[in-house]
Amino acid sequence: MASADWDFETMPSIDPRTAANREELRAELADLLQHDPATLPDTARLIEDLGVDSLDMMTLSAWLDSHGVRVQTDQERRSTVGDVLSRAETVAGKRVRLTIRAGNAASSGPDSVPELPASQSDPLAPVLQSSVFRLDALQPADTEYLYALAVRPENCFRWRYRGAPPAPERFVEELWAQVVTQYVVRRIDDNQPAGHVVAYSADRHGGHVYIGAVFEPAYAGTGLAAEVITLFVRYLFRTFPFRKLYLEVPGFNWPQLSSGEGRYFQVEGRLRDHVYYAGRYWDQYLCAIYADQTFEESTSNGKERKLS
Repeated sequence: MASADWDFETMPSIDPRTAANREELRAELADLLQHDPATLPDTARLIEDLGVDSLDMMTLSAWLDSHGVRVQTDQERRSTVGDVLSRAETVAGKRVRLTIRAGNAASSGPDSVPELPASQSDPLAPVLQSSVFRLDALQPADTEYLYALAVRPENCFRWRYRGAPPAPERFVEELWAQVVTQYVVRRIDDNQPAGHVVAYSADRHGGHVYIGAVFEPAYAGTGLAAEVITLFVRYLFRTFPFRKLYLEVPGFNWPQLSSGEGRYFQVEGRLRDHVYYAGRYWDQYLCAIYADQTFEESTSNGKERKLS
């Protein structure tokens, strides 16, 4: 799992807020990450010591945002509990904004990050973008990018081909096989492709469908990919009469998602020694997201905020 490193920028705030007590914030953070506050000293590193995964990072980003903080990945700095708490405290007299950078991409600073999309004129129109990404319908010109994304060494063993890249011709032939809908994920600020989300193998009678996603390796562990998947999940439930969405997760991918069990999805099955890779057999998890499930995250005032 790739580490997510953060940088911070302080900006004046028009409406200063009262400084929060660090220990109260620590208790909030502990509840959010499902840890004992005693296990969260200021020196604890989020990735290496606490095992924060992609879904944890998405949840943490939302919590920080509720305290006036936005997150930026930075390959040169490691984030600790103390870093996070310090930034949350500073909103008493300042507003802290962290911007998002992935890999070698240019910084999306406060001047360049787009605002939240304007309300659509038609309230029934599907929502296919966030403040950072949008979902674009596939075009013929996207095929080359999707193939390159799927066969990258960092992705190929985690994606549908399990480390054995197909011929380009076969990839094109199978691109729409059993697919209900799929989108290319693009950054709004520079229009660069960032990933691919797909819904496939629908059982219309049973009311369920499988979903999959693959992203540029630079986004691994940042929580950004998880936010895109959440957007896609909402779109599917509001557009199709599915009761639940299935995810098949091989054991070597499980550490990236395990924190979401019981919060964002339910594990409905575990196939023992089901997938072979890297010289051994791995379990495969069958996870389900329910249409009537409410995703919630803690906010700074201790209340719950619905995510779907």
